[in-house]
Amino acid sequence: MVWLPDWQWRQQQQKGGAGKGSKGTWQPQWQKQSWGKGDSWGKGSWGKGSWGKGKGKGKGGLTRDPTKKVWIGNIPEEATWKDLQTHMNQVGATTWAQIFKEGTGAVAYKTAEEAATAIATMNGTLLGNNAIVCDGWEQKPKQ
Repeated sequence: MVWLPDWQWRQQQQKGGAGKGSKGTWQPQWQKQSWGKGDSWGKGSWGKGSWGKGKGKGKGGLTRDPTKKVWIGNIPEEATWKDLQTHMNQVGATTWAQIFKEGTGAVAYKTAEEAATAIATMNGTLLGNNAIVCDGWEQKPKQ
């Protein structure tokens, strides 16, 4: 919206609009008619009553069953989560992989048996130039 001098604004108001094909008078954004079929913030306006998923979809694999997750240590700094996932897919298809700070990470499998096999098989294998350490996932106690 562009600021107009008072005399020009009054002329437009006397003509009955803001010019260039606008209909009706100007209304603040919060008073305008809704986009959907319902009221402006209710159901039907923004996708059937939901606010959408947005970008933050939660913690991902951290909320999974701990028996299906494998903690991994001694990950090289240059490794990516995709490298970790590819390396751990040698045992079974991973459903989630993430690298944390200080060379640690975790992967999740569909079953607890696949996770146990991964711990036994992949412990000590080389990822890059480092021998990784695999162990069962243990949640930190809440303080």
